[in-house]
Amino acid sequence: MNLRTIDLNLLPVLEAVYDERSLTRASEILRITQPAVSNALSRLRVHFEDPLFVREGRGVKPTAMAEALMPAVREALDKLRSGLEPRSVFEPSRSTRVFNLSARDAGAFLIAPALAARLEQVAPGVRILWSQLHRSAVAAELASGRLDLAIDVSDLLGMDMEREVLLSTPYVCVLSPDHPQADQALTPDSFFDLRHIAVSSRREGRSLIEELARTFGRRITPAQRLPNYMPALEIVRQTGFALVAPRQIAETAGLALLDLPFDFPSPESTLYWHRENAGDPALTWLRGLIRDISRDLEKSQDHAESAAAS
Repeated sequence: MNLRTIDLNLLPVLEAVYDERSLTRASEILRITQPAVSNALSRLRVHFEDPLFVREGRGVKPTAMAEALMPAVREALDKLRSGLEPRSVFEPSRSTRVFNLSARDAGAFLIAPALAARLEQVAPGVRILWSQLHRSAVAAELASGRLDLAIDVSDLLGMDMEREVLLSTPYVCVLSPDHPQADQALTPDSFFDLRHIAVSSRREGRSLIEELARTFGRRITPAQRLPNYMPALEIVRQTGFALVAPRQIAETAGLALLDLPFDFPSPESTLYWHRENAGDPALTWLRGLIRDISRDLEKSQDHAESAAAS
């Protein structure tokens, strides 16, 4: 997109019409008249040599050209909004800042819903864009500013990254409720004799279950390897496979949860940010929000474990 040849004031109109599928609703959101929206669309159509939107029922639908343009338009507007927001003062209730966060599957599952609920209450205009970056890319993405925060394992390397441990995540063995082992305590032998599947964001390298087996002088080749826990839990539900998964995720699936038959330190989820952004009021606020959510999750887990023990 050649920004020199287009009026940037037209891009919010394109975004609003795309989101609302209606010129009337777009004008209400932008707080301009509907003729002004129509005029802006006319100029955009001339510039891109495409209708951009065509009538559908009482509203409009985007053309293929509009669909192709929107990712770049959103990225440009998000960066502009974030860049223009004053860094010395941050008012959550009025902010429209966009934050880019990277998190592992477990971290996003635990923190994202609670964070969304709190933002809806205290900062409804703030947007969070979640991604799952390869661990080797986190430091560079934080340094470049393309990433604001990352939630990952506790041993990521990066000289200019600051970090804070958020919470520990106990793991359990998950089985289908009708699995023959579902109501029996596991021993190391019975655990390693199970048919396992694995969850790993990496395409190669040993998964968690393979590392566990190796520690005990055993060898396991997972029958399937998936990048996320949700489909893995559904496989467990419908098969005789076993899965080692974070308790907080597994307990929502209605499956049989068994304690691991050996000492396995609960992995820690750690929050990372770049040193240069340590004083950014907005990021300081967001880090505090994530920290509070993590503490609440830890307390909830402690209460659940105490109740189970009694």
